[in-house]
Amino acid sequence: MPQSPIPVEVDASDTAHALFSVRQHIPAGAMADTMLALPKWLPAYHAPRGPIDFIAGLKIEYDGRPVRWQRDPADPFVFHIDDEMVGKELLVTFDRLTPTENAQGRILITDDIMRLQWEGLCLYPASTPVGDIILKPSVRLPDGWSWACSLDQRDLVDGVIRFDPVDLRTLIDSPLLAGLHTSRVTLGNQVDLFVAADRTDQLPAASRQIDAHKRLIDEADVLFGRRPFERYDFLMSLSDQLSRSGLEHRSSSECGVKATYFSDWDRSTTEHDLLPHEYVHAWVGKYRVPQGNFRHGFSRMTDELMWVYEGLTQYYGHVLAARSGLISAEHTLQAFALIYTTYDTHRGRDWRPLADTDMDPIFTAREPQPWRSWQRSEDYYSEGLLIWLEADMLIRTETAGKCSLDDFMRSFFAPPQSEDLRPPSKPYDRNDIIAALDAVHSYDWTAFFAARVDEIAPRAPYAGIELGGYELTWRNRPTDWLHHDQHHHSYFDFSYSTGFKVGLGAKIIDVLWGGPGYDAGLVRGTKILAVGDRSYSHAALQDATDLAASQGDTISLTVQRFDHVRQVEITGVVGQRYPDLAPTVPEARPLDALLRPQAKPKETPHV
Repeated sequence: MPQSPIPVEVDASDTAHALFSVRQHIPAGAMADTMLALPKWLPAYHAPRGPIDFIAGLKIEYDGRPVRWQRDPADPFVFHIDDEMVGKELLVTFDRLTPTENAQGRILITDDIMRLQWEGLCLYPASTPVGDIILKPSVRLPDGWSWACSLDQRDLVDGVIRFDPVDLRTLIDSPLLAGLHTSRVTLGNQVDLFVAADRTDQLPAASRQIDAHKRLIDEADVLFGRRPFERYDFLMSLSDQLSRSGLEHRSSSECGVKATYFSDWDRSTTEHDLLPHEYVHAWVGKYRVPQGNFRHGFSRMTDELMWVYEGLTQYYGHVLAARSGLISAEHTLQAFALIYTTYDTHRGRDWRPLADTDMDPIFTAREPQPWRSWQRSEDYYSEGLLIWLEADMLIRTETAGKCSLDDFMRSFFAPPQSEDLRPPSKPYDRNDIIAALDAVHSYDWTAFFAARVDEIAPRAPYAGIELGGYELTWRNRPTDWLHHDQHHHSYFDFSYSTGFKVGLGAKIIDVLWGGPGYDAGLVRGTKILAVGDRSYSHAALQDATDLAASQGDTISLTVQRFDHVRQVEITGVVGQRYPDLAPTVPEARPLDALLRPQAKPKETPHV
């Protein structure tokens, strides 16, 4: 165990070069052997995504003299130094570079905002348990910038923010957001929303927007009953320059959205479930940790139970968004319809079980895929949502509304009624989940999950929609939910008519395996030049789709891939089709009860 805390001094003031300069003193006696390591497996990424490729200028010195180091040939995150350096006080310096354009990775630093993530800013003694490694972090930010971080500030000296010493695991779990244009809003007792934006006019201003975020905290308190943290910070960036992201932490979350999240509130709808999702993770994934993600170091993890970690969180992210008013119940139903249809039409389910997609973050790194509907990709998120929707509706209907999945959430994921908020020392496994569900409502949960998670399932889970009092229907125009998502992310979805989506520059961004576009030989990256004798526009393709359906004609497209221009014919088109849900019973629908606010409205004080 280290004799004293390891100082980690970060200079983050050089935004022009988008880099962090790091200086560490490794005290005498801190190293048990000759290895230093950079964190490799990062739980929020579910993959070995430590930024080792962005470490440059590494120097290790003893008493002003350079120390020879060599990277471990079997693990590039580990650095070996000379044996005689054990027990010596070392000085470690390096630059943590960050991407300067999107093709290199996520943008972390702009002229106005930065995300500081500690996993790329400290080397640690590789053989020491991370819980025993104590660090003393400090940061210098650009002049005039405001910041937020869940670490406790010790003092501010000569422009350097110094934090209280913490163990390495806590440090990695405590990112910092800073910016020139910021605001801080109190959402509830010990819960703040810190916002950094590209411009001041993008910061939140409307009270109804803030009120919805405040209701999120109230609804989560009702759902879980007890918080697993003493205080919590939403670290939210509004930017079209800084990369968008959502990363969960125990006492904070990194929520990067488009710059227009607040300023175009009524059409940024499909981003409104991000904060609820990351907030639920404080309980699901951070307080209660699944088997595989629970390790004493950062060198190895596994990803089983992602359909719980992320799927259950995805479900309650939507549920809490609806209950708080961040997303209307109507839009949530439209989202469920689109989620079901998306995964039901992905033919990758014919060969690959959902459980196998747990591995996707490890080997796909969320890179674009040529055939997502055939390959599958982290389907445990939204197909997991459908599984938990079915489980919830089953419990509600079989108990006549006396019990629900909410009871399971409180009993399994909330801390006990004591002052101790330390996470359980033992991770949970599938048997623990099944036992806790069975305590709420007796059912063959083993077979339930085996059929939906482990086995080949030709159809996506639909029973939750049916049990909820709804059925899938089709419209000839996009729902509001889909319309808002198309506007916000600049694409148009023809998946269920012509079998593809079209993005900016009239480029096809996805093709449904086995759909009409696939049969015509279209692939992702193809550019549509013309629809019949008209240059391409979304409206032109909509008109052609309607005409083909009414007259039984084909749709003629002029397309370009690389330097080859050709004509293709789209056949078998049945008209524009967009999924929606319609009620099957006039009232007392369990799905409506699910989305209804649970927290009591707070009284407005009389003036």
